[in-house]
Amino acid sequence: MARPRRPDSRDGFEIAIICALPIECNAVEALLDEEYETDVFSYGKAAGDSNAYTTGRLGNQHVVLAYMPGMGMISAAAVAANILSSFERIKVGIVVGICGGVPTSADGVEILLGDVIISTSVIQIDFGRQHPNKFVRKKAVEDTLGRANPEIRAVVGKASGYLVRGRLKEKTSLFSAHICARDGFDKSAYPGPENDTLYPSDYRHKHRMQSSCIICDDCQNQDDEVCESALKNSCVELGCDDKLSIERKRLQKAMGFAPDGSQITTAEIREAQKASIHFGRIACGNQVMKSGLHRDRIAAEEGVIGLEMESAGTWDYIPTIVIKSVCDYADSHKNKHWQEYAAATAAACTKAFLEEWRSVNRPGKSRFHIILGTATWV
Repeated sequence: MARPRRPDSRDGFEIAIICALPIECNAVEALLDEEYETDVFSYGKAAGDSNAYTTGRLGNQHVVLAYMPGMGMISAAAVAANILSSFERIKVGIVVGICGGVPTSADGVEILLGDVIISTSVIQIDFGRQHPNKFVRKKAVEDTLGRANPEIRAVVGKASGYLVRGRLKEKTSLFSAHICARDGFDKSAYPGPENDTLYPSDYRHKHRMQSSCIICDDCQNQDDEVCESALKNSCVELGCDDKLSIERKRLQKAMGFAPDGSQITTAEIREAQKASIHFGRIACGNQVMKSGLHRDRIAAEEGVIGLEMESAGTWDYIPTIVIKSVCDYADSHKNKHWQEYAAATAAACTKAFLEEWRSVNRPGKSRFHIILGTATWV
C-alpha cells in the first residue's frame, strides 16, 4: 500500500497524540515513520496557541504530537483547547503514556506491569464533596464526563474483539522491540518478571527492620505516619518482604513455570512476557495514587482498571481515547523502575491501534504551496 502523502495544510490532520512526560513523548517520536516539519518547512499554528507540536506519520496516519508543559487535568485541558485552535479538523485525541494499574479486573483477569489499558470510558474520581467521614463523588448526569462519541465507541469496540486484539498484542511486542533498538532507549527493555512485585493492599511501604526508624516502628495502622525517607526509598532499601508478595499465574509462566511447577517451552515464556491489552474504564484525578487500599476501593466502587491524571482534562474539548501502560500498582511500593518500558509499550500499542484506524477521505483543492523551500498559505 502506498504511504500517505504529507498533508497540504493543518486541515489534513484528524488525530492528536497528547503526552504529559518526556519519556512518553520520546517513545512516540521513536516510532514515527516520517517527520513532516523539518528544515524550514512548517505548518505554523494559530495566534495565541502556546502548544508545541511535532507532526508526522504514525501507523499510516497523519498525527499531531502535542507536548504538555506539566502533568494533570488543568494542563491537559489547556493543551486540548489550543490544539483545536490550530488543527480544527482533529477528530480524536489519544492520551498516551503511563498509568497506575489495578492488579486484577472485576472479572478476575490479571493485569501486570507493562500491560496496556485502552479506555472504554473515563471518570473523574476527585470531583465531589468531602464530608467529615468520607468523600462522595458527584455522579449526576450533568457532573459526569459522559460517553465517548459513537465513532470512538465503535472503533474501541472493534479493537477489543478477537481479531484486532490479537493483532494489537503482536504488533505492540514488535514495535516495542523497534523502540529498544534505537540509540538511547536501552532502559525501555522489559525489566523481567522477577521485578514485577505485588504486595497485599494493606502492606505498608516503610522501614521493616526493628529499631531502624522510630516513626516507622510506630506505624501500625493504615492512618499512621511513615518517615520521609520511606516515601522515597525502594523496597530493597526498606526491607519489604518479597515472600509476602502475591503469586500471579502469568508471572509464573513468564519465569518459565507451569502452574504445577513444571518447566514450559521457550516459546511459551516469550508469549507470557508479552504485554497484554486490556479494555476498560479509566479513573482520572489530580493526585498520584499511592495507596493499595484506596486503589482497591475505587476499583470496586467505580469498576476501573487504571488510574491516571490527564484524560478528564481533554475529554470536554476533544473526543478522547486513553492508551496507557501500567508502570506501577498505584500502591505505596510504586517506583519508577518500569516507567521507560511502560512508555514504550504504550507508544507501540498506539501505533498498532492507528493501523486499525480508518481516516475520512477528503478530496479537495490544496490550500498550501511550497515556493523555493518556503511554506506559504493561500
